[in-house]
Amino acid sequence: MKSKKILVVLTGGTIGSVSSDSVRGLADDSPFLLLREFRRQCAIYDDCEFDTVNPFSILSENLTPAHWVILCNTVTQTDLSPYQGIIITHGSDTLAYTSAALGLMLRHLPLPIVLVAADRPVGHPKSNAIPNFRAALDFILTGGRKGIFVSYRRYDTGAQAIYLATRLVSADNCRDEFSSYGGTPLGVMRDGVFVPDNTETNPTADQLNRPYAPLATGAWELSKKVMLLRAYPGMDYAAINPQGFAAVLQYGYHSATACTEGENTSLLRFAQRCEARGAALWLGAFKRTEGELYATSRELLDHGIRPFYDMSPEMAYAKAVLAYNLPETSAFTDAEGFMKAGIYHEFVR
Repeated sequence: MKSKKILVVLTGGTIGSVSSDSVRGLADDSPFLLLREFRRQCAIYDDCEFDTVNPFSILSENLTPAHWVILCNTVTQTDLSPYQGIIITHGSDTLAYTSAALGLMLRHLPLPIVLVAADRPVGHPKSNAIPNFRAALDFILTGGRKGIFVSYRRYDTGAQAIYLATRLVSADNCRDEFSSYGGTPLGVMRDGVFVPDNTETNPTADQLNRPYAPLATGAWELSKKVMLLRAYPGMDYAAINPQGFAAVLQYGYHSATACTEGENTSLLRFAQRCEARGAALWLGAFKRTEGELYATSRELLDHGIRPFYDMSPEMAYAKAVLAYNLPETSAFTDAEGFMKAGIYHEFVR
């Protein structure tokens, strides 16, 4: 008799795709290939029972914040009492954004939720799909932590890393390597057992397992838009139109600086255009522990540009989208208060 029950939410992505004529894409039943192959390769998990839901099937580069709402509703509207945990399959391209959003939206649920992705389709001999899924399952069964996490094998060390969902940084374009904001993942799976990284910036099991209130009791509608910009030399703000956006996030250089000179390259001039069009302008990520600011940063803040702190760009974007779409039932009354509050271990100081 099966004694361990897991809810698996299938959404597509590489982990749910197939290859044909050198093109990767989705087929009618391809999201389900993962579980069939897992059963074939990993018979020792015969006592695990998997219930599946398939709210959508997309390549994750086509994902929008509306899909976060679908995922949130899929999970929260399910009776979770039979399950030991939830595994969500997802494409790798936007994994860090979805994990950031769900890390906040689902923080109150009383069980572990692990997102998994893959570098190649399940049928590829070098795919890490099965190891990532297996590590997610082992973490649910042995990790002793509730919350929202990501399972993905590291290429540099071969370690099967477990990341805190609100700190995952998107994979690089060279080695497709994910990383953790702040430098260290939450821990690794070793011989089926979770080994935590006890770096002081990582939350402890007690901190993760304490009760969290839901952010809102009402429905999420992420209709108000947020723009994310990355600083680079010669950035032409005249080419950027903030019309129709509730907020613009300027992710500055590593010192939380941005250009303040030039007719079209000054963030100060862009701030005037944002104000005229009703878009809140934010600059980050500032470090709360830093005692001094550069003159450019001080000038930008003195002109009313809002600072955000200690977050990855993916987290800052997801948090701002939620901040400017808070349901009326939320405990937070304004976007600025939400952005500044620690919601689910997203700050790394």
